Amino acid sequence: MLIDAAHRFFDHSRHTLSIRDVTAPLDVLAFTGDEALSQPFAYRIEFTSTDLDLPADSFLCKDASFSLRAPPEQLGIPGYTPPLAPPLRTLYGTISRFSLLAMSRDESRYKVTFVPRLKLLGLARQYRIYQNQSVPQIVEQVLRRNEFEGQDFLFELTREYPQ
Repeated sequence: MLIDAAHRFFDHSRHTLSIRDVTAPLDVLAFTGDEALSQPFAYRIEFTSTDLDLPADSFLCKDASFSLRAPPEQLGIPGYTPPLAPPLRTLYGTISRFSLLAMSRDESRYKVTFVPRLKLLGLARQYRIYQNQSVPQIVEQVLRRNEFEGQDFLFELTREYPQ
């Protein structure tokens, strides 16, 4: 019984990966993720698609979401497939890596690395001097310069910061 419960929980086909402007069906096979305090997450997601030749440029640096769902309730009714449960958690980010792993006659297997957009800021170095600005003002300026918009971040400050 415990083995059946574990198998249902780790059955990845119920999890969903959505990429902006990608209409091809993506069926999640497996994923691993790294999360730590004060570090951006990174998930490596393997999926299949009946679209045999998905172009890398339709994935790389595109907005994406990855939803994790609980296993569906089994009612024991033959032939009945329960609806997908609402997501337990949905992560939002972008695709930083894309690779084709294998091809067959009817589907291709791919792997992507899914990270928060903020992680991409660590790929470049910029040196600037900021004067007469508080730390929140500097952070906001850096985010806006890198195409983050108002809905992408929110400051909930409890005090004023010195300039």
